[in-house]
Amino acid sequence: MISGGGYQGKTETACEAAAAFEDFWRDLHQQLNPNAIEGTRDLFVPVAYCQTPVKATPKGLCEAILDFYGAPYAKTLRGLIRGVRASLHDHNTTVLILDDITRLKMHREDDQDTLDLIRDLMSFNATVILIGVDIPGSGLLREGRPDPRTGQWTLPGARHGRSDQAATQTERRFDLVDLDPFTYDTPQEINAWIEHLAGTEEQLRLLGARDGMLTDGDMPEYLFRRTGGIVGLLRRLVQDGCTRAMETGQEELTIPLLDEITINLGNLLDRDPQAGEIPAVPAKPAPKPRQKPRNTVFDNKAAGK
Repeated sequence: MISGGGYQGKTETACEAAAAFEDFWRDLHQQLNPNAIEGTRDLFVPVAYCQTPVKATPKGLCEAILDFYGAPYAKTLRGLIRGVRASLHDHNTTVLILDDITRLKMHREDDQDTLDLIRDLMSFNATVILIGVDIPGSGLLREGRPDPRTGQWTLPGARHGRSDQAATQTERRFDLVDLDPFTYDTPQEINAWIEHLAGTEEQLRLLGARDGMLTDGDMPEYLFRRTGGIVGLLRRLVQDGCTRAMETGQEELTIPLLDEITINLGNLLDRDPQAGEIPAVPAKPAPKPRQKPRNTVFDNKAAGK
């Protein structure tokens, strides 16, 4: 399980790691499905990804997984689960990523049954990776307990519900990885933030870009204050800043230019605010008041002659 705040880069980080794993896995098997059946089409899909439906049900989750493969739906839940199992097996899928898992609310029966189904998916011979916002605080681990010896969480087996799979183990174990925002309290934390800014700076192609554009002077502290250390907000601010820099011909990111930018999260139709997927955007710094010119009516202009 990968937990963190909204716009914290959980999905991007997981997908980047999964892509590297898929490249390695394909190279290991010479780009061929090692379990291909003779006479059938060889579709090798080491990694599968889907989002948890906002109103989750076991059927809805199965359909979301089958949509990834382009597989047809069955009419019954038992048939849908059988189709998911067949798709994972036929494509030799090794990793199944389920995003936005904290859309599940444990006070709803459908969501409890969906969580049971997810636990059952662990027996399908694929590593299941769950991504969500603040998983420990979501209630998904209410029945779980941390194991101090291994640093892992222990989850009881699935209860008997509407799933057609019965858990074969009394406990499920998984690693809980937290991706927290950057902080700006200690020298080590500040250095980590500056290193991230340096990596971002290397990817910018502004004509006036220079070394240290994002890492020198007051810029690191300014960017942290504008974004709260949330990488998704930093990306939006830098992207919009680059657009403004090109439109104005400045071709460089500066604090005065970024002061003109309001962080816009864009299209949020696919985000669930109730699941914490939309972060709070730090307030835009107030513009500096213009100094009123000094009244020079009573100045002795002749004194300077």
